[in-house]
Amino acid sequence: MKEKIKNFIKRFSKEIIVALILAAIAAVVIEGINEKTGEEILNKNQKAIAIVVTYDKNMKLLGQGSGFFVSSGGILVTAYHVIEEASFVTAKLYSGAYYNLKEVIGADKNLDIAVLQFDAQETPFVKIGDSNKIKTGEKVFAIGSPMGLENSVSNGIISNPKSKLDGIELIQFSASISSGSSGGGLFNTRGKVIGITIGSIDSSRKEEDFSQNLNFAVPINLIKKAMEGGGELVEGSPGYYYSLGIIAKNKKKDDIAEENFKKAVSLDEKYVAAYTELGLIYYNKGLYDLEIEMFKKAVDLDSNDSNAHYYLATAYEDIGQYNLAIDEYKKVIELDPGDTDAIYSLVIVYLTQGEKSKAFEMVNRLEELNPGLGNELKMLINRVK
Repeated sequence: MKEKIKNFIKRFSKEIIVALILAAIAAVVIEGINEKTGEEILNKNQKAIAIVVTYDKNMKLLGQGSGFFVSSGGILVTAYHVIEEASFVTAKLYSGAYYNLKEVIGADKNLDIAVLQFDAQETPFVKIGDSNKIKTGEKVFAIGSPMGLENSVSNGIISNPKSKLDGIELIQFSASISSGSSGGGLFNTRGKVIGITIGSIDSSRKEEDFSQNLNFAVPINLIKKAMEGGGELVEGSPGYYYSLGIIAKNKKKDDIAEENFKKAVSLDEKYVAAYTELGLIYYNKGLYDLEIEMFKKAVDLDSNDSNAHYYLATAYEDIGQYNLAIDEYKKVIELDPGDTDAIYSLVIVYLTQGEKSKAFEMVNRLEELNPGLGNELKMLINRVK
């Protein structure tokens, strides 16, 4: 068989090479044909781009951002910070249609993304691209509604397809975005959305020498992970209930939040964040034994989660178990030496236990990290003495 393959390649090598070259040329030509201008991409997608307007519980205007529909069933993607403090949210389309938020399907504060269900049917929607395939130097277009200016488009290039910011992998691009653009779409030259724009960093603070090219977007594939089939988002997942719990918690509806966090851990017994949130809910309710139980589960599942250790330390303080609280605060500092909250709390607990030398040791450490806070605590201790 190997000889047959060798003979075939030897006999037709020129034809194969020519065919490969022609195929490569054809692919380039087709790709070129598929590429669109900014105007074409805007015309193709502007009907699905929305202005997202937020209000507080008294219907007082909080602010606005951008978003885009990803399904005909009224599912919209935006940046989490756009809707974070809102009690009421509307989406306005270029056509003039208004829709009200029905429910939050998914949200992630750290990634700054939110997936929302509006009371709409047959909405126009964008086509989803593949953010894993983008490359440095690739041309992109950002579409949003800065300052309420509907469907503003800017062009630029991918500066870094996998830029790390605060430990999160984002798309860095040069197309300019402004206030109100957050939650808008970042599109490739085929008109498909590859990212959710979330913000920018000014590369120069001098007004006379201003340039804006440090802009970031969340890769669209993070949204695609929560999607299946014809672009409809999966409901009933652990993350789905966790997100509903967060929204309820932000609205001070602890019972609803508790119910959703419980559903999340019932579906995923290793959902650390859900256990942590349950612990905070039980603290609010004064159920300290359950509070400790939830935080201990979180710590057992992820011993390197400094936040879980911190919350467990505070829970031990709630029931007067100060030695256990000290152990947990020390674990937090071991994991994160710059955690000033843990150091401050540890100083207080040491003082309550009469361990002044250890307290001063921590105060000196705090003073190195935060001179103002450390000096303030040192003066307080001296006044008490």
